[in-house]
Amino acid sequence: MAWRVAVSLETLLHQIDNQFPGRSTAFDGSIGDAAHQARGSESDHNPWFGPGIVTARDFTHDPAHGLDIQQIADELLDSRDPRIKYVIANRRIATNRAWQWGPYDGANPHDKHVHLSVVADQLCDDSGEWALPLLNGGGGGGGGGAGDGTVEFVTWGQGVNIRQAPTLGAPVVTVLQGPTRVRVGCQTVGDTVTTAGHTNDAWSFVPALGGYISNIFIDHPAAWLPDVGQC
Repeated sequence: MAWRVAVSLETLLHQIDNQFPGRSTAFDGSIGDAAHQARGSESDHNPWFGPGIVTARDFTHDPAHGLDIQQIADELLDSRDPRIKYVIANRRIATNRAWQWGPYDGANPHDKHVHLSVVADQLCDDSGEWALPLLNGGGGGGGGGAGDGTVEFVTWGQGVNIRQAPTLGAPVVTVLQGPTRVRVGCQTVGDTVTTAGHTNDAWSFVPALGGYISNIFIDHPAAWLPDVGQC
């Protein structure tokens, strides 16, 4: 059957290849081999979601050329990117349910590659770049960058929802009860929000919270935040 890899995983592949052009790809993988295929929808390496979409990729451990799988696995976990379903590396697994490492007892120890599965919904095809320090050269924009590509702002209002996607119908990840300092990784166009006499369709992704906030609730006069790139 025809198949393709989820767009979000292809974006990550391009980021990794651009950052580490000499890296080994010996244990890279997308669609599964016969052993994976026998597992059907139990393996995300099979194109079981949607119109033949593979929702997993493997990336080779090659610290000699800069790609350490434990580092990128930890950064994926820390990012709490809403596209993540689970990450496996070095006999440990972490899912989007708890964002905590736990033991992995599968036959493959995943010590030669890191495995990333993305969620089986429309977010898997979100083409936004992954906000990982390893892929951003440890740099950040001006205006309050922390060396991890994020910029600090303060929110306003009470009961402000942080959502899994930049839409008003997306699930709520957490709620900010009052003004809060947040570090924004990127911003994108989403649903239009109107409140307190303002209307805006810009949303910002907050890696530490694993979700998006309407820019209306960020205490800055500009609709689009300065020194913050697009997702």
